[in-house]
Amino acid sequence: MWWISFRETGDFSDIPHLFHFLELLMVFFARKPDPDKVSHITFHRWENGSWKHKDGHIYNEWILKRMYPGVIFDKPKDESNLIIIDRAKLNHGNINKSWCKYIRHFDPYLWVRTLKISRNPGPKPVVTYVSRQDARVRSLAPHIHDKFVQQMMEIPDIEFIIAKMEDMEFEHQFDLANRTDLLIGVHGNGLSHAAFMRPHRNVVEIYTPGWAFQWDYYTLSKMMGHEYLCIFNNSVCMPHMFVKNQGVPCTHFARVPIEPISAIIDQIKEEK
Repeated sequence: MWWISFRETGDFSDIPHLFHFLELLMVFFARKPDPDKVSHITFHRWENGSWKHKDGHIYNEWILKRMYPGVIFDKPKDESNLIIIDRAKLNHGNINKSWCKYIRHFDPYLWVRTLKISRNPGPKPVVTYVSRQDARVRSLAPHIHDKFVQQMMEIPDIEFIIAKMEDMEFEHQFDLANRTDLLIGVHGNGLSHAAFMRPHRNVVEIYTPGWAFQWDYYTLSKMMGHEYLCIFNNSVCMPHMFVKNQGVPCTHFARVPIEPISAIIDQIKEEK
C-alpha cells in the first residue's frame, strides 16, 4: 500500500488552490494510477487541514475521497514507505508547469474512471461559460460580457449555462463539468474544471488586458485530450505563438469573437 506525501518545499506554495492542487495530484496519478493501493495521504506544511479548500469550498478533500475511498489523512510515522510528490523537485520545463514531463503520458480515460465521471452525454451540446464578472480581476467589460452572452443565447439547439462556480456546491460544479462539451472562460481557476470533463471535449480560454498567456489550462487540456483555443487581443491564438513571447500581456480587448466558438459547437453537433 502507498502512503502519499504532497509537498511544496520551494518558494511557491498554494496547495489549497484547486488548479495547483490538481497539478500535484495529476502528477502522482500519472506515476501511480492504481487507486486501490493508496491508503494514506499527508500534506507537508499543510497539516492543519487548510489543504482541503480555499474560500470555503472543500473541493480537494472531496476529490481525494471520491478517487480513493477509505483513504486516511495522517502524518507518516516514518518516511521509509512514502511516495513524495514535491512541487519544487518536479521538472517544470520552460513553461513552468509541474506536470510538464507527464503531459504526453497521462491517461485521461483511466483518470475519469477513477473519478467516476459519467459517459452518457445528452442530446444537445452543453456549453458552460464560467463567469468571472464578480471577480476583482480578470473579468470582461460589462458591455463585452453582455454581448457575448446574448450571442451565445441566440445559437440554436444547445444548452447554454452561465456558471458562477463560487456560488455552487462543489459536487454541483463537478456534475456540471461532467456534462459539459465546451467550457469557456476568462483565465482563472474555474477552467480547472476541464479536469472533470469527459476526455476529448473543448476548452476556450479568454485573456483580458494586462494578463500574459499562461500555460495552465492549455497543458491541462492536452492531458485530457481536449481541443483548446485561446482568445488573445480579440483574435484566436494557438499556444505555440507564445513560445517566443512569454510574458507579453494582452493589450486590448473589444469583443469575444463568436465565429470560432460557433464552429466548435457545429462540430460538437455533428459528433452528437
